[in-house]
Amino acid sequence: MAKEVCLTRRGLLGGFAAAGIGAALPGCPAGPSRPAGEEPRGIDPDLAVVMSDLHVGKAWAEQKFKTDRSYDYINDTVRRLVAEILAMNPLPAHVFCLGDVSLCFGEERDYEIAKEVLSPLEAAGIRIVMTAGNHDRRVPMAKTLGGWIAPSPVKGRFASVTRLPKYDMVLLDSLVEPDPSAEDNGVGRGKCELGEEQSKWLDSFLAATTRPALVCAHHPAWSLGINKQMVKDPRVCGFLHGHNHSWQDNILYSSYARKTMIRMLGIPSMGMDRDVGFAVLRALDGWIELMHVERDYYFPVKTAKEDRLPLWDRLVEERHGRRVSFPFDKLA
Repeated sequence: MAKEVCLTRRGLLGGFAAAGIGAALPGCPAGPSRPAGEEPRGIDPDLAVVMSDLHVGKAWAEQKFKTDRSYDYINDTVRRLVAEILAMNPLPAHVFCLGDVSLCFGEERDYEIAKEVLSPLEAAGIRIVMTAGNHDRRVPMAKTLGGWIAPSPVKGRFASVTRLPKYDMVLLDSLVEPDPSAEDNGVGRGKCELGEEQSKWLDSFLAATTRPALVCAHHPAWSLGINKQMVKDPRVCGFLHGHNHSWQDNILYSSYARKTMIRMLGIPSMGMDRDVGFAVLRALDGWIELMHVERDYYFPVKTAKEDRLPLWDRLVEERHGRRVSFPFDKLA
């Protein structure tokens, strides 16, 4: 558990404050919850949440295939962050999940638990849209969470486009499915790809659209070999990814000869290790503003309060509430 550091960060956008995103740090209240019987709040179509790397699942001892650490605290951590999203006022219209829903190897029970944990979002009127990460398997994921996987233009992939009022949210599927029984099962070793059909579809979609596009995948753009394409395409305003469990702010450049660039931002885990939190997107006139919601930091595993490094609490304090922007015009 984090030290109780109750500091209020100033200078947050009024829009985020109005959305009920508090600046409280670990040990402080995240914001008021809805009293029993209160009427549902409105849903803001320009407000969205992006989460990644939930890694929820059955108890470590019950997992068929295990790695070398136990993460039995994850489910409760994700539940707390879901409750914080539900306390937003107004609520976001969408929650986008960038994969690694499963704890380790895509076991069916993991997705059943994910359904239990995330269903309150859907019950509140929030649309959930998912893609897959390297710890997922498509068949059991689709079996249980198929209602949250948007219709895909690419057979066998969880690719999708969600049309928001001011831009399109493009989710790509970069999963190379792991074989948990193999000695080198690929999990955590950077194996990822879009595949020929998905790459062709992405090319054709971007060529045909006239709307700004925020492109997302579980893996970074440069791991997928599309970083140059993302910068050069006039419709792509930015790239979001998960996988690394940390806030990672990078700039993708077209070349030394051109000044075109976009921001590529890595978002944290919902509860496994390193940065713990999610991202809030607010669409404005001409750009998207993203705010960091940072609720904890630990590595390699969550520890008792007396065993925490002081730096972990400083990282949370420094990162929570940070804002970055994705302008629709790349030269703006």
